[in-house]
Amino acid sequence: MAAPDRRVLEAIGALVLAWGRLEQTTAAKLATMRQAFGDVRIVGGRARPTMPKLLAELRALVAMRDRHDKQVLTVISEIDGALQRTAQFRLLVVDGAQSCEDDAVICHDLKNSPHRVTQADLQRETAQLNRIRSQIAAL
Repeated sequence: MAAPDRRVLEAIGALVLAWGRLEQTTAAKLATMRQAFGDVRIVGGRARPTMPKLLAELRALVAMRDRHDKQVLTVISEIDGALQRTAQFRLLVVDGAQSCEDDAVICHDLKNSPHRVTQADLQRETAQLNRIRSQIAAL
Protein backbone atom coordinates (compact mmCIF):
# COMPACT_ATOMS: atom_id res chain seq x y z
CA MET A 1 0.00 0.00 0.00
CA ALA A 2 1.40 3.39 -0.96
CA ALA A 3 2.04 6.08 1.65
CA PRO A 4 -0.84 8.32 0.49
CA ASP A 5 -3.26 5.41 0.95
CA ARG A 6 -2.01 5.03 4.52
CA ARG A 7 -2.74 8.70 5.29
CA VAL A 8 -6.26 8.35 3.91
CA LEU A 9 -6.83 5.23 6.01
CA GLU A 10 -5.51 7.06 9.08
CA ALA A 11 -7.95 9.90 8.36
CA ILE A 12 -10.81 7.37 8.15
CA GLY A 13 -9.71 5.92 11.49
CA ALA A 14 -9.60 9.40 13.02
CA LEU A 15 -13.17 10.04 11.79
CA VAL A 16 -14.43 6.79 13.32
CA LEU A 17 -12.68 7.51 16.63
CA ALA A 18 -14.00 11.08 16.70
CA TRP A 19 -17.54 9.69 16.31
CA GLY A 20 -16.96 7.26 19.16
CA ARG A 21 -15.60 10.01 21.41
CA LEU A 22 -18.64 12.15 20.55
CA GLU A 23 -20.99 9.32 21.57
CA GLN A 24 -19.03 8.82 24.80
CA THR A 25 -19.02 12.54 25.66
CA THR A 26 -22.74 12.84 24.95
CA ALA A 27 -23.56 9.79 27.10
CA ALA A 28 -21.37 11.12 29.93
CA LYS A 29 -23.07 14.54 29.73
CA LEU A 30 -26.48 12.86 29.91
CA ALA A 31 -25.41 10.79 32.92
CA THR A 32 -24.20 13.93 34.71
CA MET A 33 -27.40 15.81 33.92
CA ARG A 34 -29.58 12.87 34.96
CA GLN A 35 -27.73 12.61 38.25
CA ALA A 36 -28.26 16.34 38.83
CA PHE A 37 -32.00 15.73 38.34
CA GLY A 38 -31.91 12.82 40.78
CA ASP A 39 -32.18 10.11 38.12
CA VAL A 40 -29.42 7.52 38.38
CA ARG A 41 -30.40 5.22 35.49
CA ILE A 42 -27.73 4.17 33.05
CA VAL A 43 -28.06 6.02 29.75
CA GLY A 44 -29.77 3.72 27.29
CA GLY A 45 -30.01 0.72 29.61
CA ARG A 46 -28.66 -2.42 27.99
CA ALA A 47 -28.54 -1.38 24.36
CA ARG A 48 -26.25 1.42 23.31
CA PRO A 49 -28.45 4.28 22.09
CA THR A 50 -27.91 5.95 18.75
CA MET A 51 -26.71 9.54 18.45
CA PRO A 52 -30.19 10.82 17.48
CA LYS A 53 -31.63 9.26 20.65
CA LEU A 54 -28.82 10.67 22.78
CA LEU A 55 -29.31 14.11 21.25
CA ALA A 56 -33.09 13.96 21.76
CA GLU A 57 -32.61 13.12 25.42
CA LEU A 58 -30.00 15.86 25.77
CA ARG A 59 -32.45 18.35 24.24
CA ALA A 60 -35.16 17.27 26.70
CA LEU A 61 -32.88 17.53 29.74
CA VAL A 62 -31.50 20.91 28.68
CA ALA A 63 -35.06 22.16 28.10
CA MET A 64 -35.96 21.12 31.66
CA ARG A 65 -32.81 22.65 33.11
CA ASP A 66 -32.85 25.90 31.13
CA ARG A 67 -36.54 26.56 30.59
CA HIS A 68 -36.01 30.27 30.07
CA ASP A 69 -32.80 30.10 28.03
CA LYS A 70 -33.93 29.48 24.46
CA GLN A 71 -30.43 30.14 23.14
CA VAL A 72 -29.22 26.79 24.50
CA LEU A 73 -31.98 25.00 22.58
CA THR A 74 -30.91 26.88 19.46
CA VAL A 75 -27.36 25.61 19.96
CA ILE A 76 -28.67 22.04 20.25
CA SER A 77 -30.69 22.49 17.04
CA GLU A 78 -27.56 23.72 15.25
CA ILE A 79 -25.61 20.75 16.62
CA ASP A 80 -28.37 18.42 15.42
CA GLY A 81 -28.26 19.82 11.88
CA ALA A 82 -24.47 19.60 11.66
CA LEU A 83 -24.52 16.14 13.17
CA GLN A 84 -27.08 14.82 10.66
CA ARG A 85 -24.90 15.95 7.77
CA THR A 86 -21.77 14.51 9.37
CA ALA A 87 -23.59 11.23 10.13
CA GLN A 88 -24.46 10.88 6.44
CA PHE A 89 -20.82 11.52 5.54
CA ARG A 90 -19.67 8.95 8.11
CA LEU A 91 -22.15 6.39 6.76
CA LEU A 92 -20.88 6.99 3.22
CA VAL A 93 -17.26 6.46 4.27
CA VAL A 94 -17.74 3.57 6.68
CA ASP A 95 -20.34 1.59 4.73
CA GLY A 96 -19.49 2.67 1.20
CA ALA A 97 -15.69 2.58 0.98
CA GLN A 98 -14.61 0.66 -2.14
CA SER A 99 -11.02 1.62 -2.95
CA CYS A 100 -8.26 4.14 -2.30
CA GLU A 101 -6.53 6.52 -4.65
CA ASP A 102 -3.50 8.70 -3.91
CA ASP A 103 -5.23 11.10 -1.53
CA ALA A 104 -8.82 9.87 -1.49
CA VAL A 105 -11.14 6.98 -0.87
CA ILE A 106 -13.77 6.06 -3.43
CA CYS A 107 -17.14 5.41 -1.77
CA HIS A 108 -20.50 4.34 -3.14
CA ASP A 109 -23.72 5.64 -1.61
CA LEU A 110 -26.99 3.71 -1.21
CA LYS A 111 -27.82 4.36 -4.88
CA ASN A 112 -24.38 2.96 -5.82
CA SER A 113 -23.21 6.37 -7.06
CA PRO A 114 -19.45 6.83 -6.66
CA HIS A 115 -18.08 9.66 -4.50
CA ARG A 116 -14.46 10.68 -4.16
CA VAL A 117 -13.74 11.57 -0.53
CA THR A 118 -10.39 13.26 -0.05
CA GLN A 119 -8.15 13.23 2.96
CA ALA A 120 -9.00 16.92 3.45
CA ASP A 121 -12.73 16.06 3.49
CA LEU A 122 -12.10 13.43 6.16
CA GLN A 123 -10.05 15.84 8.25
CA ARG A 124 -12.71 18.56 7.93
CA GLU A 125 -15.47 16.23 9.14
CA THR A 126 -13.30 14.94 11.99
CA ALA A 127 -12.70 18.54 13.09
CA GLN A 128 -16.47 19.15 12.89
CA LEU A 129 -17.12 16.16 15.17
CA ASN A 130 -14.55 17.47 17.64
CA ARG A 131 -16.22 20.91 17.63
CA ILE A 132 -19.63 19.34 18.26
CA ARG A 133 -18.15 17.27 21.07
CA SER A 134 -16.77 20.43 22.70
CA GLN A 135 -20.13 22.18 22.34
CA ILE A 136 -21.96 19.28 23.98
CA ALA A 137 -19.46 19.11 26.83
CA ALA A 138 -19.98 22.86 27.43
CA LEU A 139 -23.79 22.66 27.67
